[in-house]
Amino acid sequence: MPNSENYKEYQTLGSTVQVTLDGFGSFTLLASKILLECGLGEMDTDGVGMAKLDPEKWYPLDAFLRAFDRVQAEFGDYTLKQSGLYIVKKASQPGDFLTGIARAFETLDMGYHYNHAKSGKRMFDPQTGQMLEGIGHYKVRTVPGKTQVFVDADTPYPCAFEEGLVTGLGQQFNAGAKVMHDPKTCRKKGAPACTYSITWK
Repeated sequence: MPNSENYKEYQTLGSTVQVTLDGFGSFTLLASKILLECGLGEMDTDGVGMAKLDPEKWYPLDAFLRAFDRVQAEFGDYTLKQSGLYIVKKASQPGDFLTGIARAFETLDMGYHYNHAKSGKRMFDPQTGQMLEGIGHYKVRTVPGKTQVFVDADTPYPCAFEEGLVTGLGQQFNAGAKVMHDPKTCRKKGAPACTYSITWK
């Protein structure tokens, strides 16, 4: 998996950090403590100990990735997958993103870059279509004549989180959408990207 040290010049939007945290469900308070220990957000003054995040502020991506590593080590893949499922419902998307399942997967990469920045500059501009490089991509391959797409993800985020995100996006349009992750094309096994097959009726 990618080293978080390679992403020091990149940032992620506070609203994205917040919905990721909210997606940890019953582990939210413990995950919040991890975020604070990684330097993300400030302690809320309500005495509960939750991280307070500014939804419009850019937070360091390397610190966010370190927090992911700790959450995965302490709570496992299931928790990360649940967070990925949740974030699809809440994350900011550029323009008319949600127009159908096939189109949504085609524009997934735009939404991903829209929620990240390089040296404080947003990595996707929906007005110009300009996209900055450096944090990997969601590359989508449609299957002509079939209700199926393949997504190749080479982002720095954990595999289980990505699987949840892809599953959530598919099921947002079709409750019966199914996702399969090919174990032979997985970054955990040294592959350059994880491949997910999404099918629906």
